[in-house]
Amino acid sequence: MNNSSSAALRTRISTVKASLGLSLALLATALFSLKGIWIKLAYQYGIDPASLMTLRMAFSLPVYLGLGAYWWRRGRFQSRHIKSAILPAALVGSCGYYLASLLDLSGLQYISAPLERVVLYAYPSFTLLLAWLVYRQRPQRAVFFAIPLSWLGVWLMVWNEAQQQLNQDQLALGTGLVVASAASFACYLVFSKNIVSKIGSQAFTCIAMVAASFAIFIHFSLQPSLPSLLGYPLPVYGYALCMALFSTVIPSFLFSEAIHRIGAQRTAISGSLGPVITLLLAAWILGDSISWLQLIGITLVVTAISLLNRK
Repeated sequence: MNNSSSAALRTRISTVKASLGLSLALLATALFSLKGIWIKLAYQYGIDPASLMTLRMAFSLPVYLGLGAYWWRRGRFQSRHIKSAILPAALVGSCGYYLASLLDLSGLQYISAPLERVVLYAYPSFTLLLAWLVYRQRPQRAVFFAIPLSWLGVWLMVWNEAQQQLNQDQLALGTGLVVASAASFACYLVFSKNIVSKIGSQAFTCIAMVAASFAIFIHFSLQPSLPSLLGYPLPVYGYALCMALFSTVIPSFLFSEAIHRIGAQRTAISGSLGPVITLLLAAWILGDSISWLQLIGITLVVTAISLLNRK
């Protein structure tokens, strides 16, 4: 095989790898977009954020432990770097799936699911800025146009909800909590890249999610008045189970593999589908209305993320 044929083959393999990584990131985004719907449905039964988060991870943890044990026996966790990576993976996982989840669930008590999803998609902006600061990956010119455009879309969504919500303090609190959640998830994406490249996406995801689960359980046990997890109506457990399987376990592995294939920045900015899915599902399942301001705001966010992902 001559050099030109070898180069063409390498290019084709690289293209297929990138396409698969992008597909994994988009599927993970779609599944994560369901999270706000499950949460809003569960909140109708009076459950608090810490209890719902604990139920979610109680259903998720056995899956991660079972998969981890299976893959360990199959010899997939034989990397010599695993022991040294356990603590960093645990810290990064707790940041992405404990702290970010806690802030997100708390914010959803005060704002709608579509607004939460659009505000949460500020994390590509934070991811790009963190990658610039940490890895000296200078953003492209499009970034300096796309980021203000995305924040303009977020502001339109916030302004739209402000016209419908009487308690402006709650709106500000909910939005601020979700912005903090987005920043926390951006830290997860940026700092997980090197760990995933050393030990693989499967080992990293298992370690990160087990650590996040224990962090959530400790948080729940430290509440001043410990609520019971057994007294809620049956639908609450159904929604928590759906969150665990379809909006936690499956997308967590998809995201880790996407990061491994296409990197944290492209994984982050491939999430343009999320706000649209959440808006449509909220209208269909929760009965939320769709206004022109919401459509314009989401269009701006999607356009900005598309510009970031053009390369």
